[in-house]
Amino acid sequence: MVAAMDEESSFHRTIHERRLVPRDHADGEARIMRHYFGANPVYTPEMFRRRFRMKRHGFIRILNGVHSVDRYFQQHENCTGLLGLSPLQKVVAAMRILAYGLPADAVDEYVQIGESTAREALYHFCSAVIAAFGKEYLRSPTPADVARLLQVGQSRGFPGMLGSIDCMHWDWRSCPTAWKGMFTGRGKHPSMILEAVASQDLWIWHAYFGLPGSCKDINVLQRSPIFSAYVRGKTPPIQFTVNGRTYDMGYYLADGIYPEWPAFVKSVRHPMERKTEHFVAMQEGARKDIERAFGVLQTRWAVIRGPAYGWDMERLSDIMTAYIIMHNMIVEDEKDEATNTNFDNIGTLANPSLGSNTEREAFVAAHHKLRDQAVHHQLQRDLIEHNWMRYGLI
Repeated sequence: MVAAMDEESSFHRTIHERRLVPRDHADGEARIMRHYFGANPVYTPEMFRRRFRMKRHGFIRILNGVHSVDRYFQQHENCTGLLGLSPLQKVVAAMRILAYGLPADAVDEYVQIGESTAREALYHFCSAVIAAFGKEYLRSPTPADVARLLQVGQSRGFPGMLGSIDCMHWDWRSCPTAWKGMFTGRGKHPSMILEAVASQDLWIWHAYFGLPGSCKDINVLQRSPIFSAYVRGKTPPIQFTVNGRTYDMGYYLADGIYPEWPAFVKSVRHPMERKTEHFVAMQEGARKDIERAFGVLQTRWAVIRGPAYGWDMERLSDIMTAYIIMHNMIVEDEKDEATNTNFDNIGTLANPSLGSNTEREAFVAAHHKLRDQAVHHQLQRDLIEHNWMRYGLI
């Protein structure tokens, strides 16, 4: 009996040692260099773009950017003097996971990187992309950007248009049980919402991610910082004329669920006249910009086509933000070719206002102006007339 007790005690004291896998880091890097980055790479530029979702010079720019802002992407020796993974291997592993929606251990054989290290590289990569490129590629429209957006809107029959707005859901299968009710909305599974604004070239000008999937678009809008700069008087001035009337606030094309504010131009639910039918066709056609942007985003980065597993909210937010930054980088680099898919900034919390009474009064006035339904309906009527007149001149 004593022997049996000793045997049982020995069983409970068993230590499961971690097995060392003798990965050849140098061979992994040499393989990647030979396939894609050598003087005469094995695979063509077209194959590179199809597999990495961007052109080689764009990939190299991102590689250099994350290397410059995060020491994690610098190559180090371990305690035995052996060189660890190179920056290239870590970035390739992260990009493959994002592009193909692969589990972390699926890149081991090609890159020679362990599962936990690949996951760590992914987290560092997304944070480093935000640090290196977020300021430029998550910016609000500058005066030059606004002028260009207004010019594009004018040419499409919508003077004053700044883009199209809509929301997208991303399933969150690893949502904590206590939160599932709050994060479950229209589908069977918990999800988080991305609100975004996109222009015709598919550049995403505004992104707000992380609200529970049970929220409707209007609930997302109430919490979104999209108009915070406007009510603080920090947006570039806008002025345009439609049907003989002058307006001083730009707008977004939206679907019917959005409120009747001057900041949104919606379709007409039951058009009765030809000119109204024409306006509906023009508005719904132009509003597809945001749908196209969501489609390209999901096609390019396969992770967001499927449910999100194994990540917490902060990680998911970083991943989504990194997606949008790289999406905008590709749009800037490839322009019209960026739609070839063969393969928010959430913003900072506003500090309590400590300004003068005049500043607070201006804030309140801008807030009310943003929600003026009379201006919303007048703008819609003017745009109907404007598009009908343009149609008659074609």
